[in-house]
Amino acid sequence: MAIPEKRQVELSKSSTWLLKSTQEGHARTGLAPDALTKKLQEIKDDPEQARKKAEEHAARMGIDPIEAARKLMAAARLARPTTTIAERPKERPTEHPNVSDREESRTVSLEPEVVVKSRELVFQSASTETNLLEQVETSAPNPVPAKRRGDQTEKKDERKAKKEKVKTQQTKALTKKSASKSASPASLTKKSASKSASPASHTIAESSAAGTTRATTSTSRKPEPMEVDQSPSLFVNTSDRYPVRNVLPKWYTDIKDSSFHMLQLGKKRTPAQTALESLKNCIGRCEAETKRMKLNQLHEELRDHVHKAEITIEVTRFVLKKARILTPENGLPRIFREDANFPSDLKADALLLYTRWCNEKFSQDILRGIVTVKGKDRNGDRLDPTYRAKYPTNAKHIGEGDLVLGQWWPTQMCTVRDGAHGAPQGGIFGDKEHGTYSIVLSGGGYHDKDEGDLIEYSGTDGKDFTPTDATLAMLKSAEVGNEIRVIRSSMLNKSNEHRPEVGLRYDGLYQVKSFVLVDKQKQIHRFKLERCPGQGPIRSGNNASRRPTQFEVAEFRRLKEKDW
Repeated sequence: MAIPEKRQVELSKSSTWLLKSTQEGHARTGLAPDALTKKLQEIKDDPEQARKKAEEHAARMGIDPIEAARKLMAAARLARPTTTIAERPKERPTEHPNVSDREESRTVSLEPEVVVKSRELVFQSASTETNLLEQVETSAPNPVPAKRRGDQTEKKDERKAKKEKVKTQQTKALTKKSASKSASPASLTKKSASKSASPASHTIAESSAAGTTRATTSTSRKPEPMEVDQSPSLFVNTSDRYPVRNVLPKWYTDIKDSSFHMLQLGKKRTPAQTALESLKNCIGRCEAETKRMKLNQLHEELRDHVHKAEITIEVTRFVLKKARILTPENGLPRIFREDANFPSDLKADALLLYTRWCNEKFSQDILRGIVTVKGKDRNGDRLDPTYRAKYPTNAKHIGEGDLVLGQWWPTQMCTVRDGAHGAPQGGIFGDKEHGTYSIVLSGGGYHDKDEGDLIEYSGTDGKDFTPTDATLAMLKSAEVGNEIRVIRSSMLNKSNEHRPEVGLRYDGLYQVKSFVLVDKQKQIHRFKLERCPGQGPIRSGNNASRRPTQFEVAEFRRLKEKDW
């Protein structure tokens, strides 16, 4: 848009009452305007000589020199250059015009770079009438009384508040319009271009329409497809290891307290509500306890509450909303938030339960999402396509993703369901371009060695001096040094102290440090892996943090006796 040329706007001529007042002031000093100007110039050129002349003149006239100096200064103040303002409207009998009077008596252009010219004073305006009025007020010869100045300030604040309110409403309207699904991006772009081309249109700040357009464009762009998701590693000590959601899920916020189901829960408490209230009560007692021995007992009690909620308590979205179990102030986040003083295993289990419920996974079935087929090793099980479509996961990523240390599954197919491992039977999941994403330690006749933090793990057998894809993935990990998820199975030798009692357990991230070629013809390699530092201990053995929990073991055995 072309910038308009600078224009000069003449203010109205001085009113007769103000001119008369100035002339009377000159008369009181006994000095004509020209004589006063001459004296002021003499004082400026040679102050000492002017002082002597003033003293001699005062002695001849028989007046006090100090009094003469005061009169001279008063005349100087009255004679200083002033900005002429419009004549006061006749219908307003007040002594001094206020800001609103001046607004009515002048017309100022809102075009940019307007130059406002007055008597011996030129203001470079910032294209707003408000700035011009402020400058006129500061140079006015007669100060406005304090009360009137207060009124002017209040009116000015009111006008500013109204402008801000209108600007905010316009910004919201533009944002809502740009986010509307019915709006066409092409039409919006065309409309925006036509507005910017029009010389009569106002310039819109980038924080309103232009910023919204760019934000909408950037968020609507489809990200480039990435084959591998570089998730943050657990071994890096970060404050978001146990993240609390800033916004509760939509299904939670959509439930109204006045809905039928919520009112029914208020009339009759369910066993699930009682259990969740007991869990919250235990959190409060842990936070208040100071004695170490008693606190350890309370932590063990709290573990039981959390583990029961994961396996035995049947919850619904309405029960969770009624119990306020997902809110940061009253619910599970009190256990794992950054400033919480709870053991790491308890934080991990509370986060796992919190994430599952936020994702609307309310089923207590440990085989949820699995189409089961009776068999000794459950090799015929498969993923339920309906469940997979509702809760999509992908194990093709580096790092732990949404897993927590010690997370447990009854079968290897369940690890695929939750994105921990990508193969329902194979022990190595990866590709030769990016390396290995996860491995399962399960024995299987390989000469593996498991010492907890150190693992010797064998690749699969190739033939004709050609390694398998699984071995190539491990070799790639040895080259790039990426983190590998390690899952231990109960199929390990019973003498292995890190073996889970039943099922499979996620035990953290490891890195390939070295490897040796064991069989050249079959291309069998043995890899040495080390556990990444900064993680919690492996949750094995007979201790408070053990996984699987007693409730998971009991449920596993119940299902095995029933269906396996």
